[in-house]
Amino acid sequence: MEILGVNINFSDNKKLNQQFHSFAQQLSVWYGLGKIPKLASQDTRFTLELQKQKFQSLGLDVKVKVEKPAEHDSAPSSMSYSDNVFVNSSVAGNKRITTTIRNTQREIYNKIADSVICTIMQYPKEGTVPPPDTPLCCPNCGAASTLGKLESGCKYCDTKFLIDELYPKVMYYSIEEAHKSGTEKNQLVKCMIGTALFCLVIGIASQIINGKSVGVLDIVGLLFGGAVFGFVPWLFFKFISTFFKMGKNLRGAGKTASSLRFCHNMRKLDPTFSTEYFRDKSLSLLKLMLYSRDPQELTVCRCDDPFPEKLREIVDTTYFNSGVNKYSIKDGVCDVSLTFYMDSLHYCDGKIRKKSDKIRMSLRKNIKKPTDLGFSIMAVNCPSCGGSFDAAKIKACPYCDSVYPIEKNDWIVTDIKI
Repeated sequence: MEILGVNINFSDNKKLNQQFHSFAQQLSVWYGLGKIPKLASQDTRFTLELQKQKFQSLGLDVKVKVEKPAEHDSAPSSMSYSDNVFVNSSVAGNKRITTTIRNTQREIYNKIADSVICTIMQYPKEGTVPPPDTPLCCPNCGAASTLGKLESGCKYCDTKFLIDELYPKVMYYSIEEAHKSGTEKNQLVKCMIGTALFCLVIGIASQIINGKSVGVLDIVGLLFGGAVFGFVPWLFFKFISTFFKMGKNLRGAGKTASSLRFCHNMRKLDPTFSTEYFRDKSLSLLKLMLYSRDPQELTVCRCDDPFPEKLREIVDTTYFNSGVNKYSIKDGVCDVSLTFYMDSLHYCDGKIRKKSDKIRMSLRKNIKKPTDLGFSIMAVNCPSCGGSFDAAKIKACPYCDSVYPIEKNDWIVTDIKI
């Protein structure tokens, strides 16, 4: 169906659900044993590698264990959007995540939380075969190649692949905290038991001081009355916590109108543009900038100002919301300024501190060419000589030395601040 001009479908795809659970397990193995997730796209692998290198440069050992949630393991939900060739399915599900961080001396952070893992899985549209010159990376050795060459055999490791072995791929993923209904029930029970016992002790003491006897009905009455009274403080704390949680989740709500205007105008110029794709792409670029030891080495970074030191402290993030501050479209070039609302783990002075961050990032792209969901900076074709190469950190073709026009194919970062 079309929603606000975007081709979106809601589905219950068992294969995608299985792939989701497989990726979650592979992610756990990556953080535990360092084995690259097979389902991760090359861009996702690159982001994971950058984060790992940052951990190592800071002397941190990070383990993330992904398990079934404590309460229930409901089937992941999915939503899809597409262009002419590829379908991107947003698949999300609940998992219990244990994060442990150690420095060279001791454990400095440990947290267990029921969370939501959100993934974007990409696969060819039904009845459509991507062209042979579609840039891809070899899943076995990671070399930049094309779909046709990988089907014939990677020229570096000679491994051959069927198209079903190359897709689906997890293009992006994020982790968000889940609603803790079980915790709230436990808090209510504790409040009721605590106040019931408190009322029982006070009531019995009062009866004894006044020289009265304490009967079974008195005890039952005190316990029941205390339990009912315990609902009042729980309700008060529930109201306070909900108020703060709403405030955190609603960060950026004031930018909804400008975000909708931006997406509406972009779709007029590029029918394949989608709100979901832009959100996922911008979040992926933000992670690249945060997890790189030297962000200005990245091809997608065209920032004139130095990278803020405060951002260098961030070792992990939880996404809450984002919105468009302002944008301009001139001569086929779009400049857009965004604000991301995140909860981040900062490593400073040998300690991990959790902070609520507001990160501003500016992006630019030549929008004369339609959005290509299959584009990957890790495997591009040089428009001058046709050579395939990894453009993540190489700004010129290694075969003909032509500067690769990244802005014509993907968004670049022109500024970032906190």
